Amino acid sequence: MNTSGNQPHAAEPPVAAVEETALAAARRGEAQRRKRLSRRLMWSGTALVLLAVALSLALDQHSTAHAPAGSGKSTTAGAIPVGPHEGQRAPNFTLPDLQGKSVSLYAFAGKPVLIHFWAVACPTCQAEQAEQADYLRAMRDLGTKAPTILAVDAWGETASYIRPYVQKHGIPGIVLVDLSHGVFSNVYQSIGTPTAVYIDSRGVIRRMVTGQESYAEIVANAKLIGA
Repeated sequence: MNTSGNQPHAAEPPVAAVEETALAAARRGEAQRRKRLSRRLMWSGTALVLLAVALSLALDQHSTAHAPAGSGKSTTAGAIPVGPHEGQRAPNFTLPDLQGKSVSLYAFAGKPVLIHFWAVACPTCQAEQAEQADYLRAMRDLGTKAPTILAVDAWGETASYIRPYVQKHGIPGIVLVDLSHGVFSNVYQSIGTPTAVYIDSRGVIRRMVTGQESYAEIVANAKLIGA
């Protein structure tokens, strides 16, 4: 019997049980936090991977679109490599004309082009252009269908030396001066003059001929590139 006059107290749980319950709750809370963190990390990692893929694709597209001309390497599967041989994309070059103005091959992209390496002092060139005149006659007969002609003097002759000969014989096309022989010998790896390089409207070399060509050969090769 309670003689103190106070209400009886409910029995308090043991201290060990309280601590165990708190510890279990703490563990559950920690597990939930780790689960949430894991989900956030997973989504963050996925987003980073997607971002990296997108950046890689964008860089590839930019590299393909802005690959330098004449690099000699394909930029996409099946692309035509740049090189000085038939079936390759003609390497670009820039040379001065007889007035000193710089002219580049790639300025004529989309058009058939004939690069004609020659020289005033070249006996075979003189025979081709003056005595037999097949080259001149072929270009005249092709008329507006004739390819754009870049007549590159490949012997390092000066503009002042070339100009009178060009005027006297009516050499067609844009006459360019390769004083260092670099375009002739290095870029196009040519070994003799005259050398004709027939390039179609896609910029691909379809025919290379070293030595004198007949009228029929010149016309046929010009038609081969769409003239």
